[in-house]
Amino acid sequence: MSHQLFADLIEQLKARGLKLAIAESVTGGMLSSSFVSVEGASKVLLGSVVAYQNSAKHQLLEVPLELLDAKGAVSFEVAVSMAEGVRKMFAKTGADLGTLVSVSTTGMASADSSGSKAPPVGLVFVAAQLPGQPAEYLQLNLSGDRDEIRRDAAEQAGLLLQSLMNRD
Repeated sequence: MSHQLFADLIEQLKARGLKLAIAESVTGGMLSSSFVSVEGASKVLLGSVVAYQNSAKHQLLEVPLELLDAKGAVSFEVAVSMAEGVRKMFAKTGADLGTLVSVSTTGMASADSSGSKAPPVGLVFVAAQLPGQPAEYLQLNLSGDRDEIRRDAAEQAGLLLQSLMNRD
C-alpha cells in the first residue's frame, strides 16, 4: 500500500481545511491505520468506526435495516449509506458538515459460512463523499488472500477519495 497516497491525501485535506471521517467493515481498521501512519494525520482525521456486523452498521452509522436486508452488507448502497452515516455521526460531535469528508469500505475478504447467498470473495465496495456532494462509489473485484484483499480495498478507498478531491 502506498504510504505516499495517504500522505498526499492528508496534505490535500489540510490545504482545503477539510476533516475526515472513516467507516470501515471489510478493511477492519486498515484504512484508518493507513492515514494514522502519516505524521500530521491528527490535523484532519476526526475518527473512524469499524462496523463489522450489520447491527453496528445500523446502530452506529444509521444504515437502514431494510437496506441491509434487501441488498446485504456487501453492496454499493450500503457503502454509500456508511459514508453518509459516518458524516452524520461526526457532525453530532460538532464537526461542520461543510468541511467533512468521508470514506467507507464494505466487502467480502474470505469465504463465509453463510451459504450460497454469500457474495463472492473479493467483491468490495468503497465510497467517498465530499461536502455538498453525493457520495460516489467503486465496485471492486479483488483477488488474493484475505490480507491482500483488505490492503487493496484500503488503497482503492484512498484512490477514490483522491480522485474526488482532484476533480473538485
